[in-house]
Amino acid sequence: MKKKITRNKGQAVAQAILDMDLQWSAQFGDLGLNDLNYSDLFCHMWMDDHEQFAKTALYDFMPGVSRRTAVRYVQGLIDGGWLLETSAEHDRRIKYVSLAAAISLRLEQFLAYVHERFAALD
Repeated sequence: MKKKITRNKGQAVAQAILDMDLQWSAQFGDLGLNDLNYSDLFCHMWMDDHEQFAKTALYDFMPGVSRRTAVRYVQGLIDGGWLLETSAEHDRRIKYVSLAAAISLRLEQFLAYVHERFAALD
């Protein structure tokens, strides 16, 4: 366990977290994606080396909601064009999903902001 931080540093970190949440809303709110569960999903997808994911694997990327809700969220993102769905060539029943370019761009801008904001804490 790391040593306890000072109250001032703790407040600065807390403010940075709140700023990060506000930035998520600013970056994705106009798309109706300001729920932070979308942040979990998109960040997990972006971090992974895979460009495509089995559709069913995505539900585990949203630990803050039930599986049923995750299924609904993912399908809504596909229907909205924010996630791209394709069928496997060898078995059309298997669906693969990837981030749409517009989401990847917004996510990279969000991550750049968060990096800058948290770097300012040092």
